[in-house]
Amino acid sequence: MDEYTGLKYERIGEGKKTIVFVHYFGGDAGSWKWLAKRLRKKYTCIMLNLPGFGGTRPLAEPSIYGMAQYINVCIDELKLKDYILCGHSMGAKLVLYAAQIKKANLPSKLMLIAPSPPTVENMPEEERKRMLNHPDRAEAANTVHNGIKKKLGKKKLLYAVNSQLRIEETTWKWWLNVGMKNNIAERIKGLDIPTDVIFSNDDPVISTDAIYNEVLPNLSSPSSVALSRVGHLIPMEAPRKLARIIKKINK
Repeated sequence: MDEYTGLKYERIGEGKKTIVFVHYFGGDAGSWKWLAKRLRKKYTCIMLNLPGFGGTRPLAEPSIYGMAQYINVCIDELKLKDYILCGHSMGAKLVLYAAQIKKANLPSKLMLIAPSPPTVENMPEEERKRMLNHPDRAEAANTVHNGIKKKLGKKKLLYAVNSQLRIEETTWKWWLNVGMKNNIAERIKGLDIPTDVIFSNDDPVISTDAIYNEVLPNLSSPSSVALSRVGHLIPMEAPRKLARIIKKINK
């Protein structure tokens, strides 16, 4: 198995600006490391491990609220000020809710990468049932291959497969059976934080239609960046390109 920490969060970089990264379903804090290494001079990158991911203790009863609360507790523990909150896929849905329920010291900006919609994520039932076979190395490898457009190098591919395999069972089933189906669109309606949505026109998991019909209309002041020739795992498939975009939109 490749390395993982079991810590609430990991830190890369000592830049003046801080970005808090929340991983995708199937990933963990380490899924961001290829991107963070390209941002480390300009940013302090705080990469969270959600409960049940990356060796951390799961919530007794996983929920969107519980996960969002956990994100905010980590931010408070770190005493962060003037930070950007960034979520990938499942993490994007969770950061929207975390920002909504935070009472003080809100993020200055949100970044949503290949976001799971705040409405219901439209996963084919056959695919959802296949993914419920967990932990299973062959199915984990299938899930990675089904989600990418650019070939991952050996280290990245191994990490993407292994990060899935170490996700705690109840947490895994919760997202597939409940979390992705929770509609939080009404709940986040009053959220007035500048939000950048970075997605790919070639994403095989979250379609362009979902971005334009389910994500952007439910945000108060979004801007968007559309990529091509990259799949759902943008931070691992195209870390150099994503780092350039992040630096450009957060000058």
